[in-house]
Amino acid sequence: MSVNESFGGEIGKQVPVKAIYDDIAHPALSEVGKALQGVTKMALSPISAMVWGFDKIASYLDVAIPEYFARKKIAPEKIKSPDPSIAVPTLMALTYNSHKTELREMFTNLLGTSMNSDVVDEHPAFVEIIKQLCSDEAKMLKEIRECGMMPIIKFRIAIDSVGEIDVLPYFSDICYRVGCEYPQKFPEYLDNLHRHGLVDVEIDRYFTNDEYYEELKKHPGCKKINVQPGQKIVEKKSVFKITEFGRKFCSVCMD
Repeated sequence: MSVNESFGGEIGKQVPVKAIYDDIAHPALSEVGKALQGVTKMALSPISAMVWGFDKIASYLDVAIPEYFARKKIAPEKIKSPDPSIAVPTLMALTYNSHKTELREMFTNLLGTSMNSDVVDEHPAFVEIIKQLCSDEAKMLKEIRECGMMPIIKFRIAIDSVGEIDVLPYFSDICYRVGCEYPQKFPEYLDNLHRHGLVDVEIDRYFTNDEYYEELKKHPGCKKINVQPGQKIVEKKSVFKITEFGRKFCSVCMD
């Protein structure tokens, strides 16, 4: 059965399409449907090309896993069958994440680690974490791990008789340095990495060397803030770093 057939068949089982778009009950929708016939199929066609079947996944892993064993210098007698709680969701996730190089490699490393009898650091939760990361966040995490602790800055406006109001979320140049596709989404990415326990933001800790923060303020991606009379800019300097759990995750899924 083709990808299109299986996808369409499953959707057909779950959604009563005929009942929803009944010609008598919804004549207007019927006309719209005729006008847009084929548009949905065209829009979804690139997606079907990205979805891997298990045959393709098996072919990929037939090469990728032995390469992993060779790179890690794992002796054949140390290779075991992986825990199904890791292997099964990993294979399923590869069906729709295979086109994302960073995530595909993380899934491969996790599966390879689970097949090494000398290692017990893998965890089923790692599969779910990878599934909830994007390629940009994977690039960020690798850089954070290598750098350890990194500077971060946010800006507030102090208004007389009102107090301080946040006007610019935390800013770092990390997304620009590692070539993220959407560097402006750094605050969202940082929140997600923090939510999974991979990165910690220490809001009351900062580098005493102001050069780190001056460089951030000069970066083109750091938006300039205009203030009105009676207002002033307040800078909040902090740091973020990888957690011990994050290091363990990276050692399994990124090495």
